[in-house]
Amino acid sequence: MNEKKRSKIIPFPNLQERYIDKGMALLKEKKYHEALDMFSEAKKLNEDKAELYLGMAICFMELGELTEAKDICKKMLLEDIGHYFTVLQIYLTILIQLREYHEVQTTIEAVLEENHLPAESAEHFYKLLEFSRKMTQNDEDIFEDDNDEGTTYIEDILENTNKQMAYIQSLQDRNLSKHYSSLKVLLENPNSHPMIKSMILHLMIENEVEKEVTVYKFGETVTVIPAKLNDIADLPFTKKVLNILDDTLGQENPTLFEAVKELWIRHLYVLFPLLPQPTNANLWAAALHIVGYEMHGITIDQVEVQQMYELSLPTLQEVCKKIYQIEEISYMQI
Repeated sequence: MNEKKRSKIIPFPNLQERYIDKGMALLKEKKYHEALDMFSEAKKLNEDKAELYLGMAICFMELGELTEAKDICKKMLLEDIGHYFTVLQIYLTILIQLREYHEVQTTIEAVLEENHLPAESAEHFYKLLEFSRKMTQNDEDIFEDDNDEGTTYIEDILENTNKQMAYIQSLQDRNLSKHYSSLKVLLENPNSHPMIKSMILHLMIENEVEKEVTVYKFGETVTVIPAKLNDIADLPFTKKVLNILDDTLGQENPTLFEAVKELWIRHLYVLFPLLPQPTNANLWAAALHIVGYEMHGITIDQVEVQQMYELSLPTLQEVCKKIYQIEEISYMQI
Protein backbone atom coordinates (compact mmCIF):
# COMPACT_ATOMS: atom_id res chain seq x y z
CA MET A 1 0.00 0.00 0.00
CA ASN A 2 2.75 2.38 0.93
CA GLU A 3 4.55 1.54 -2.31
CA LYS A 4 1.44 2.45 -4.28
CA LYS A 5 1.12 5.74 -2.44
CA ARG A 6 4.72 6.58 -3.08
CA SER A 7 4.38 5.77 -6.78
CA LYS A 8 1.57 8.31 -7.03
CA ILE A 9 3.62 11.18 -5.62
CA ILE A 10 3.75 13.93 -8.26
CA PRO A 11 6.61 16.48 -8.17
CA PHE A 12 5.87 20.21 -8.24
CA PRO A 13 4.95 21.49 -11.72
CA ASN A 14 7.94 22.55 -13.86
CA LEU A 15 10.36 21.50 -11.12
CA GLN A 16 12.91 20.26 -13.68
CA GLU A 17 12.85 23.57 -15.54
CA ARG A 18 13.26 25.47 -12.27
CA TYR A 19 16.36 23.44 -11.44
CA ILE A 20 17.83 24.12 -14.90
CA ASP A 21 17.03 27.84 -14.74
CA LYS A 22 18.65 28.06 -11.30
CA GLY A 23 21.65 26.10 -12.58
CA MET A 24 22.07 28.48 -15.52
CA ALA A 25 21.86 31.49 -13.22
CA LEU A 26 24.56 30.01 -10.97
CA LEU A 27 26.67 29.14 -14.02
CA LYS A 28 26.47 32.76 -15.10
CA GLU A 29 27.71 33.76 -11.63
CA LYS A 30 30.61 31.30 -12.04
CA LYS A 31 29.37 29.25 -9.07
CA TYR A 32 30.17 26.00 -10.81
CA HIS A 33 29.77 23.62 -7.85
CA GLU A 34 26.33 25.02 -6.98
CA ALA A 35 25.26 25.04 -10.63
CA LEU A 36 26.31 21.42 -11.00
CA ASP A 37 24.16 20.52 -7.98
CA MET A 38 21.12 22.09 -9.65
CA PHE A 39 21.73 20.28 -12.92
CA SER A 40 22.20 17.01 -11.05
CA GLU A 41 18.84 17.48 -9.33
CA ALA A 42 17.18 18.08 -12.70
CA LYS A 43 18.81 14.94 -14.08
CA LYS A 44 17.42 12.88 -11.18
CA LEU A 45 13.95 13.85 -12.39
CA ASN A 46 14.73 12.27 -15.77
CA GLU A 47 15.18 15.67 -17.38
CA ASP A 48 16.78 15.23 -20.79
CA LYS A 49 17.22 18.76 -22.14
CA ALA A 50 20.24 19.83 -24.14
CA GLU A 51 20.98 22.85 -21.94
CA LEU A 52 21.10 20.55 -18.90
CA TYR A 53 23.85 18.41 -20.40
CA LEU A 54 25.73 21.37 -21.85
CA GLY A 55 25.52 23.17 -18.50
CA MET A 56 26.95 20.13 -16.72
CA ALA A 57 29.73 19.80 -19.30
CA ILE A 58 30.74 23.46 -18.86
CA CYS A 59 30.70 23.12 -15.06
CA PHE A 60 32.92 20.04 -15.18
CA MET A 61 35.27 21.76 -17.65
CA GLU A 62 35.57 24.87 -15.45
CA LEU A 63 36.18 22.68 -12.39
CA GLY A 64 38.97 20.82 -14.18
CA GLU A 65 37.00 17.57 -14.37
CA LEU A 66 37.80 17.19 -18.06
CA THR A 67 37.05 13.47 -18.35
CA GLU A 68 33.51 13.96 -17.02
CA ALA A 69 32.99 16.92 -19.37
CA LYS A 70 34.28 14.86 -22.28
CA ASP A 71 31.92 11.96 -21.51
CA ILE A 72 28.88 14.26 -21.43
CA CYS A 73 29.78 15.91 -24.74
CA LYS A 74 30.39 12.52 -26.32
CA LYS A 75 26.93 11.35 -25.18
CA MET A 76 25.37 14.51 -26.65
CA LEU A 77 27.09 13.94 -29.99
CA LEU A 78 26.16 10.25 -30.18
CA GLU A 79 22.54 10.84 -29.17
CA ASP A 80 22.15 14.07 -31.18
CA ILE A 81 21.34 16.20 -28.12
CA GLY A 82 21.62 19.97 -28.61
CA HIS A 83 23.23 21.99 -31.40
CA TYR A 84 25.67 19.49 -32.89
CA PHE A 85 28.50 21.81 -33.92
CA THR A 86 28.37 23.84 -30.68
CA VAL A 87 28.79 20.61 -28.71
CA LEU A 88 31.45 19.37 -31.14
CA GLN A 89 33.54 22.53 -30.69
CA ILE A 90 33.44 22.17 -26.89
CA TYR A 91 34.22 18.44 -27.17
CA LEU A 92 37.27 19.06 -29.35
CA THR A 93 38.47 21.81 -27.00
CA ILE A 94 38.31 19.35 -24.10
CA LEU A 95 40.14 16.66 -26.09
CA ILE A 96 42.95 19.09 -26.91
CA GLN A 97 43.26 20.05 -23.23
CA LEU A 98 43.50 16.32 -22.45
CA ARG A 99 46.04 15.95 -25.29
CA GLU A 100 43.90 13.21 -26.83
CA TYR A 101 44.92 14.16 -30.34
CA HIS A 102 44.10 10.78 -31.86
CA GLU A 103 40.50 11.15 -30.70
CA VAL A 104 40.44 14.68 -32.16
CA GLN A 105 41.60 13.23 -35.47
CA THR A 106 39.12 10.34 -35.60
CA THR A 107 36.21 12.57 -34.54
CA ILE A 108 36.85 15.17 -37.24
CA GLU A 109 37.40 12.48 -39.86
CA ALA A 110 34.03 10.94 -38.96
CA VAL A 111 32.33 14.35 -39.29
CA LEU A 112 33.95 14.91 -42.69
CA GLU A 113 32.77 11.49 -43.90
CA GLU A 114 29.20 12.49 -43.08
CA ASN A 115 29.72 15.56 -45.30
CA HIS A 116 27.46 17.70 -43.10
CA LEU A 117 30.09 20.28 -42.18
CA PRO A 118 28.85 23.90 -42.39
CA ALA A 119 30.72 25.81 -45.09
CA GLU A 120 31.80 28.54 -42.66
CA SER A 121 33.40 25.94 -40.37
CA ALA A 122 35.11 23.77 -42.99
CA GLU A 123 38.51 25.50 -43.03
CA HIS A 124 38.66 25.60 -39.23
CA PHE A 125 38.02 21.85 -38.92
CA TYR A 126 40.43 20.90 -41.72
CA LYS A 127 43.22 22.86 -40.05
CA LEU A 128 42.42 21.32 -36.68
CA LEU A 129 42.53 17.89 -38.34
CA GLU A 130 45.97 18.66 -39.77
CA PHE A 131 47.18 19.76 -36.36
CA SER A 132 45.86 16.62 -34.61
CA ARG A 133 47.44 14.34 -37.21
CA LYS A 134 50.81 15.96 -36.68
CA MET A 135 50.47 15.70 -32.91
CA THR A 136 49.92 11.94 -33.14
CA GLN A 137 53.33 11.42 -34.75
CA ASN A 138 55.87 9.29 -32.93
CA ASP A 139 57.95 10.59 -30.04
CA GLU A 140 61.04 10.39 -32.24
CA ASP A 141 60.55 14.10 -32.89
CA ILE A 142 61.47 14.87 -29.25
CA PHE A 143 65.14 15.74 -28.67
CA GLU A 144 67.17 16.25 -25.54
CA ASP A 145 69.08 19.54 -25.28
CA ASP A 146 72.31 18.27 -23.73
CA ASN A 147 74.45 21.05 -25.23
CA ASP A 148 74.51 24.14 -22.99
CA GLU A 149 73.94 26.39 -25.98
CA GLY A 150 71.46 24.04 -27.61
CA THR A 151 72.96 24.92 -31.01
CA THR A 152 72.49 21.58 -32.77
CA TYR A 153 68.99 21.13 -31.43
CA ILE A 154 67.85 24.66 -32.28
CA GLU A 155 69.21 24.42 -35.82
CA ASP A 156 67.20 21.25 -36.28
CA ILE A 157 63.85 22.49 -34.97
CA LEU A 158 63.81 26.23 -35.63
CA GLU A 159 61.67 25.81 -38.75
CA ASN A 160 59.58 22.89 -37.41
CA THR A 161 56.64 23.81 -35.19
CA ASN A 162 55.81 20.18 -34.46
CA LYS A 163 59.25 19.57 -33.02
CA GLN A 164 59.05 22.79 -31.03
CA MET A 165 55.73 21.68 -29.52
CA ALA A 166 57.06 18.23 -28.66
CA TYR A 167 60.17 19.77 -27.13
CA ILE A 168 58.20 22.14 -24.88
CA GLN A 169 55.86 19.36 -23.76
CA SER A 170 58.87 17.19 -22.90
CA LEU A 171 60.04 19.89 -20.44
CA GLN A 172 57.00 19.61 -18.17
CA ASP A 173 58.08 18.90 -14.57
CA ARG A 174 61.76 19.18 -15.49
CA ASN A 175 64.55 21.57 -14.59
CA LEU A 176 64.66 24.35 -17.19
CA SER A 177 68.14 25.62 -16.36
CA LYS A 178 70.05 23.69 -19.03
CA HIS A 179 67.34 24.43 -21.60
CA TYR A 180 67.24 28.16 -20.97
CA SER A 181 69.40 29.15 -23.95
CA SER A 182 67.30 27.06 -26.36
CA LEU A 183 64.05 28.52 -25.02
CA LYS A 184 65.49 32.02 -25.25
CA VAL A 185 66.30 31.51 -28.94
CA LEU A 186 62.78 30.24 -29.62
CA LEU A 187 61.27 33.29 -27.91
CA GLU A 188 63.39 35.72 -29.91
CA ASN A 189 63.12 34.04 -33.31
CA PRO A 190 60.52 35.56 -35.73
CA ASN A 191 59.78 32.12 -37.20
CA SER A 192 58.76 30.44 -33.92
CA HIS A 193 55.01 29.95 -33.65
CA PRO A 194 53.22 32.48 -31.34
CA MET A 195 51.58 29.62 -29.42
CA ILE A 196 54.98 28.03 -28.81
CA LYS A 197 56.19 31.32 -27.33
CA SER A 198 53.14 31.52 -25.06
CA MET A 199 53.73 27.93 -23.92
CA ILE A 200 57.38 28.72 -23.14
CA LEU A 201 56.43 31.81 -21.12
CA HIS A 202 53.86 29.90 -19.07
CA LEU A 203 56.39 27.13 -18.47
CA MET A 204 58.84 29.77 -17.23
CA ILE A 205 56.13 31.32 -15.03
CA GLU A 206 55.46 27.92 -13.44
CA ASN A 207 59.19 27.54 -12.81
CA GLU A 208 59.43 31.11 -11.43
CA VAL A 209 62.16 32.13 -13.89
CA GLU A 210 63.45 35.54 -12.80
CA LYS A 211 65.82 36.16 -15.70
CA GLU A 212 64.82 38.70 -18.33
CA VAL A 213 63.75 37.24 -21.67
CA THR A 214 63.02 39.01 -24.93
CA VAL A 215 59.92 37.98 -26.86
CA TYR A 216 59.36 38.78 -30.53
CA LYS A 217 55.69 38.39 -31.44
CA PHE A 218 53.45 39.88 -34.16
CA GLY A 219 56.10 42.40 -35.20
CA GLU A 220 56.71 43.66 -31.65
CA THR A 221 59.60 43.05 -29.28
CA VAL A 222 59.06 43.10 -25.53
CA THR A 223 61.37 42.22 -22.62
CA VAL A 224 59.77 40.57 -19.58
CA ILE A 225 60.61 38.71 -16.39
CA PRO A 226 58.38 35.59 -16.46
CA ALA A 227 58.11 35.30 -12.67
CA LYS A 228 56.56 38.78 -12.56
CA LEU A 229 53.95 38.20 -15.27
CA ASN A 230 50.32 37.91 -14.21
CA ASP A 231 47.97 35.12 -15.18
CA ILE A 232 45.92 36.02 -18.28
CA ALA A 233 42.60 35.55 -16.46
CA ASP A 234 43.67 37.98 -13.72
CA LEU A 235 44.56 40.88 -16.01
CA PRO A 236 42.31 43.93 -15.44
CA PHE A 237 41.70 44.24 -19.19
CA THR A 238 40.60 40.59 -19.40
CA LYS A 239 38.09 41.07 -16.60
CA LYS A 240 36.81 44.39 -17.93
CA VAL A 241 35.95 42.89 -21.33
CA LEU A 242 34.23 39.90 -19.70
CA ASN A 243 32.23 42.13 -17.36
CA ILE A 244 30.91 44.17 -20.30
CA LEU A 245 30.17 41.01 -22.27
CA ASP A 246 28.44 39.45 -19.28
CA ASP A 247 26.02 42.37 -19.12
CA THR A 248 25.09 41.94 -22.79
CA LEU A 249 25.70 38.47 -24.23
CA GLY A 250 25.48 36.94 -20.76
CA GLN A 251 21.92 38.20 -20.46
CA GLU A 252 20.97 36.98 -23.95
CA ASN A 253 22.61 33.58 -23.97
CA PRO A 254 24.47 32.39 -20.82
CA THR A 255 25.68 29.17 -22.47
CA LEU A 256 27.14 31.00 -25.46
CA PHE A 257 28.73 33.52 -23.09
CA GLU A 258 30.70 30.68 -21.45
CA ALA A 259 31.92 29.50 -24.87
CA VAL A 260 32.90 33.06 -25.86
CA LYS A 261 34.76 33.47 -22.58
CA GLU A 262 36.92 30.49 -23.57
CA LEU A 263 37.47 32.12 -26.98
CA TRP A 264 38.60 35.37 -25.30
CA ILE A 265 41.06 33.62 -22.97
CA ARG A 266 42.42 31.64 -25.93
CA HIS A 267 42.84 34.87 -27.91
CA LEU A 268 44.80 36.45 -25.07
CA TYR A 269 46.90 33.31 -24.67
CA VAL A 270 48.07 33.56 -28.30
CA LEU A 271 48.98 37.26 -27.90
CA PHE A 272 50.62 36.84 -24.47
CA PRO A 273 52.44 38.84 -23.12
CA LEU A 274 51.05 41.50 -25.49
CA LEU A 275 47.58 43.02 -25.08
CA PRO A 276 45.03 43.34 -27.89
CA GLN A 277 45.10 46.67 -29.68
CA PRO A 278 43.37 49.06 -29.38
CA THR A 279 42.85 48.61 -25.64
CA ASN A 280 39.16 49.54 -25.80
CA ALA A 281 37.31 46.97 -23.68
CA ASN A 282 33.91 47.94 -25.10
CA LEU A 283 35.18 47.37 -28.64
CA TRP A 284 36.54 43.90 -27.89
CA ALA A 285 33.39 42.88 -26.02
CA ALA A 286 31.27 43.87 -29.03
CA ALA A 287 33.52 41.99 -31.46
CA LEU A 288 33.45 38.87 -29.29
CA HIS A 289 29.65 39.19 -29.15
CA ILE A 290 29.47 39.05 -32.95
CA VAL A 291 32.13 36.39 -33.49
CA GLY A 292 30.64 34.20 -30.77
CA TYR A 293 27.32 34.03 -32.59
CA GLU A 294 28.88 33.61 -36.04
CA MET A 295 31.25 30.83 -35.00
CA HIS A 296 28.31 28.87 -33.63
CA GLY A 297 26.34 29.24 -36.84
CA ILE A 298 23.82 31.75 -35.49
CA THR A 299 22.86 34.75 -37.60
CA ILE A 300 23.32 38.13 -35.92
CA ASP A 301 22.80 41.69 -37.13
CA GLN A 302 26.19 43.42 -36.84
CA VAL A 303 24.60 46.85 -37.10
CA GLU A 304 22.37 46.04 -34.12
CA VAL A 305 25.41 45.04 -32.05
CA GLN A 306 27.31 48.11 -33.21
CA GLN A 307 24.45 50.31 -32.02
CA MET A 308 24.14 48.41 -28.73
CA TYR A 309 27.81 49.09 -27.92
CA GLU A 310 27.81 52.56 -29.55
CA LEU A 311 30.77 51.89 -31.85
CA SER A 312 31.90 52.55 -35.40
CA LEU A 313 30.94 49.60 -37.61
CA PRO A 314 34.18 49.58 -39.72
CA THR A 315 36.29 49.60 -36.54
CA LEU A 316 34.18 46.81 -35.05
CA GLN A 317 34.49 44.70 -38.20
CA GLU A 318 38.27 45.17 -38.19
CA VAL A 319 38.51 43.82 -34.63
CA CYS A 320 36.24 40.88 -35.57
CA LYS A 321 38.73 40.11 -38.34
CA LYS A 322 41.59 40.12 -35.82
CA ILE A 323 39.73 37.65 -33.60
CA TYR A 324 39.25 35.24 -36.52
CA GLN A 325 42.92 35.55 -37.48
CA ILE A 326 44.14 34.79 -33.97
CA GLU A 327 41.63 31.93 -33.63
CA GLU A 328 43.20 30.26 -36.67
CA ILE A 329 46.66 30.74 -35.19
CA SER A 330 45.54 29.19 -31.89
CA TYR A 331 45.33 25.75 -33.50
CA MET A 332 48.95 25.98 -34.63
CA GLN A 333 48.62 25.32 -38.31
CA ILE A 334 51.98 24.92 -39.98
